[in-house]
Amino acid sequence: MSDIYGRQKGKLSEEEVIKEFLCLIEESIDKNTNTFKNAREKLFNTFNQLKLKNYNFNNSNLRDLPIPIIEDNYNKLSKYVMELPQKIVDSIEEIKGFIIVVDEFQLLKTLENPEAFFWLIRSYAQKQYNVSYIFTGSVSNTSEIIGMINGQTGAFGGRMFQLNINEFSKEQTKNYIDEKSNNIKFSEEGFERFYKCTRGIPSYINSFCNILPNNMVCTNEIIKESFKLNIDNIALLWLSVWGTLTDMEKELIILFVEKGEMDWTTILNNVTYSKVTLTKYLDILSNKGIIEYSADGKYYLSDIMLKRWLEIKHETRGRYPQ
Repeated sequence: MSDIYGRQKGKLSEEEVIKEFLCLIEESIDKNTNTFKNAREKLFNTFNQLKLKNYNFNNSNLRDLPIPIIEDNYNKLSKYVMELPQKIVDSIEEIKGFIIVVDEFQLLKTLENPEAFFWLIRSYAQKQYNVSYIFTGSVSNTSEIIGMINGQTGAFGGRMFQLNINEFSKEQTKNYIDEKSNNIKFSEEGFERFYKCTRGIPSYINSFCNILPNNMVCTNEIIKESFKLNIDNIALLWLSVWGTLTDMEKELIILFVEKGEMDWTTILNNVTYSKVTLTKYLDILSNKGIIEYSADGKYYLSDIMLKRWLEIKHETRGRYPQ
């Protein structure tokens, strides 16, 4: 979803998401042309069933297809794409099913009517036996988007399996490093510092281990120095995310870095824009999984690694990343 969100400059639409489904179905078949050589022909032959005057299916690149501006066109397109995976399974023996993974699904909240979009998916998914949807993203269990998709009154109403990936404990982290790393060793204080830096999050454990020396006991000082010098490699995720944010989003994040958690009134007193604009950008950052809202009514950065990355960049360069 973040790719679509970026391409559309933050204006996510149902049409773009549906078209992305269509493009990825095509790509999944293209990657297996030897096995599914007949699938592509059948796929493109079925396009003739879709009579949309805004579309030209002679173009081989589906991503270049124009977005329909007539409501009936979107209705036809969504029906066609949502039914397509099951039809392919039914007509092509080699293809047993489709698993459609929607990553960063929390960005779907920026759709004009996200509840309707989730109900659209459910209306087809509940009648299909060879198509599964997996929604992944960085979002809290109490997020509004969770309620929309799997809450009691949500589209799937608790019928969707919900799995939360928790941080590793210290013991799990030790076992994981022993199993996966190339003989990385720690002093007792060094491991405590390592765990404090990574907080048991697998992606941070992996990226930090990649820059640590092998066959050498990593002390507290080695961990501290390595963390500071290699923060860009450890917090690689946030480098890519930062580049997609607007100036106003960055400004708000930096405010949280400098002030810590804040309630809505405190935030408003520290910015120069209106209440409506503030609410809008708090919602955007929440949808992106960057900030969360606590039970005591305060907003805060959801990942300490983002805060530490920005602090270190400011300490070493005298300014925050652009």
